[in-house]
Amino acid sequence: MEFLPYHFLLATVGNAGFLKYTDTSTGQMIAEMPTKQGAPTAFRQNPFNAIMHIGHQNGTVSLWSPNSSTALVKLLPHRGPVRSLAVDREGRYMVSTGQDMKMAVWDVRMFKEVHSYYLRQAGSLVAISDRGLAAVGWGTQLSIWKNLFDKAKEDQEKVQRPYMAWGGEGRRIERVHWCPFEDVLGVSHDAGFSSIIVPGAGEPNFDALEVNPYENTQQRQEAEVRGLLNKLQPEMISLNPDYIGNLDLASASTKQRERDLDRVPDDPVATLKNRGRGKNSSLRKYLRKAGTKNVIDERRLRIQALMKEQNAKGRAKVQEKEQEYGPALARFAKKGS
Repeated sequence: MEFLPYHFLLATVGNAGFLKYTDTSTGQMIAEMPTKQGAPTAFRQNPFNAIMHIGHQNGTVSLWSPNSSTALVKLLPHRGPVRSLAVDREGRYMVSTGQDMKMAVWDVRMFKEVHSYYLRQAGSLVAISDRGLAAVGWGTQLSIWKNLFDKAKEDQEKVQRPYMAWGGEGRRIERVHWCPFEDVLGVSHDAGFSSIIVPGAGEPNFDALEVNPYENTQQRQEAEVRGLLNKLQPEMISLNPDYIGNLDLASASTKQRERDLDRVPDDPVATLKNRGRGKNSSLRKYLRKAGTKNVIDERRLRIQALMKEQNAKGRAKVQEKEQEYGPALARFAKKGS
């Protein structure tokens, strides 16, 4: 389970594959949707836009929000079950490990893989600190990677070796977690608990208005009340949270063209002929149910390409008949065929 502090939502997913959102302030179920990918193997939220990342048995990672009944984006970082994943604090990069003994670093903004590494065993745990250090646990070993993703550089340089390493004493690592604002990593294993000092992992310059590690009981209570009064609605969760407050400067004709799935912008004659036809075709029915246009779905892209190909073939047939029979007799030839 994952808690969304700015929305007061509790996101949970079980072996049945159903993702559920519960409002902790009212106790109501906000949304429930099936992932249709079987039992999930990894579950983590993006702290930047509150999008949920779910790892599956087939090696894919799907992105979800309570506003869509289908996955917003599907990624394929592994060729086997996803064991663990984590997203950095700014929501730019995702680190995942899989059963294929691979550690993949993905750019979530462009949905492409930046680097990939191969471990000696399948990595089962991933945690990212405030400063971007990634702790990866595999078997009895723990590797800490530094500068896996450098936000100041456009071309990411691949790191050749880990920054630090720990383990190798026969203690199987069960869970790792970074201490906020501190250079301390907590590791739980089958023999107990250990804490490791990792220089440069914590954030020294924190925003006291956002989170204050030195707050007393009264300040914590006031912060909870302010957070509840300023609670964000689930409808504001999207891949790009910066769209809130922006103006839509598109003209009315442009919006109408975007809503009209039967319009052929390249051929106005074909537009008039095909107006009102094919609204209940299987392709258009799928596109209507697929969700909003900011969804990057491989199947949706294939269907859109198929529709463009079919429209191009139809226009080519009309042009051939007009050249053969002329513009006056072409429509009767179309009916006869």
